[in-house]
Amino acid sequence: MRITQEADYALRITSLLSGRDSPIGAPELAEKVKVPPRFAMKLLRKLSLQGLVKSTRGASGGYSLAVSADQLTVRQVIEAIDGKIEISKCLSDCHTCLNNPDKSVCRFHNVFAYLNEELTSRLDMLSIAQMTDKELSIEHLIGILNKEN
Repeated sequence: MRITQEADYALRITSLLSGRDSPIGAPELAEKVKVPPRFAMKLLRKLSLQGLVKSTRGASGGYSLAVSADQLTVRQVIEAIDGKIEISKCLSDCHTCLNNPDKSVCRFHNVFAYLNEELTSRLDMLSIAQMTDKELSIEHLIGILNKEN
């Protein structure tokens, strides 16, 4: 599984928005995150449709987080852009395995399901606020991931 470039940029956008008290315009946001303005607009639209970012019109308008950075998880941002995280296509409800249609007894399916749950639950442990908090060391962030739910 690989996080797409779009999701990576969306994480950077939400990180930038988390440190602001006032909305920021899309062109300035695109410049700060170093993405083309049209691409930034595409990402902001996806984030907005998922209720993670809101836009404000007017002279002092722009984009801001629609939820608290403390409540916004890394997983939510990734899934807003890339869709549901599934490390294997066999985890999808609409996939029928030709080797073993009974997913409950398939060793690969069950191991992949376990790994997928571990990954998604750990991505839920990290908030955008934590990721942008310069006071937290990388070791501390990794420590958060190592804690049991």
